[in-house]
Amino acid sequence: MNLQIRAFFATLFFILLCACARADFPSGSVTIVVPYSASGATDVLARNLAKVWSEHWKKPVVVMNRTGADGMIGSQYVKGLPADGHTILMQVNQALFWPVTIPSADIDLLRDFYLVSKLQQNPMIFGVFTSSPDQTFSGFIERCRQAQTPCSFGAATRHGEIMARKIIEKAQLRQAVVIPYKGTAPMMIDALGGHVSMGMPSLSVAMPHIRSNTFRALAIGSTDRLSTLANVPTLLEQDLEMTAMTWYGLMVRAGTPKASTDAIVQAIEIASKDPQVLKTMHHEGATPLFSTPESFAREAKEEFALVTPLLKKYLMGDEPPAAVAK
Repeated sequence: MNLQIRAFFATLFFILLCACARADFPSGSVTIVVPYSASGATDVLARNLAKVWSEHWKKPVVVMNRTGADGMIGSQYVKGLPADGHTILMQVNQALFWPVTIPSADIDLLRDFYLVSKLQQNPMIFGVFTSSPDQTFSGFIERCRQAQTPCSFGAATRHGEIMARKIIEKAQLRQAVVIPYKGTAPMMIDALGGHVSMGMPSLSVAMPHIRSNTFRALAIGSTDRLSTLANVPTLLEQDLEMTAMTWYGLMVRAGTPKASTDAIVQAIEIASKDPQVLKTMHHEGATPLFSTPESFAREAKEEFALVTPLLKKYLMGDEPPAAVAK
């Protein structure tokens, strides 16, 4: 009986100790590092989270825009800080492939970080400026086949380049070219001006131009059609057998205590029910996910295994373009 009592109190002590450790986080201010410019989709999402978390934790939560080098500067900054959970990195899936595209950078999201939650995903849009004669994706492809001059695809990311090259290959567009851009902004300027035949921004970037009727969406990279763009077919409907999505996720340094990551997971769950957070996501055409750490890590590993052969097939040997300004 004495042994049972001792075991009971030992278990109770352990539970209380874990609860106290969780209650102690955060012990001070929390910083969400966004390695892309202010006012982009990543930044807006981070600031909405910061507002909810400040109210939840009763501690300051600030957003730091630490930009540069394809989002790598901010990521390396977080990698070099203590693994205590007080500095959180927000990244997108193109950073997942740095070990393949820029191996000299010595940064690996799967190795150097604990993936906390995939917050949302946003499909890529394939569109043209509104003065273009193209009204459908199939019409665009057919015009490119018959054109005297090569059609061009504007790509702001490695993922965009892969998608463009796959479309060119599957549609047998022998003269089409892929033009890499140093960010979404210059690519959209050329797409809206008709200087590239097709632009490929994320939906959050494209949506304001679609609403203002300055950019015509011909296809979308999601698995299914979106209710907000019900008339825009998916790439799958074009018999291209491909999807094109960008995810936005939160991560902390590998080795961060479980009590800290548990507290962050709890805060993410609270944010997932916040009306303003959800309203902003839906307004930008994003799909809320708020995944668990386990599913985020599993899906990231699967994505890395799936996309790496495509990178090697379509892009290796090219100079990597600068990343999209998120």
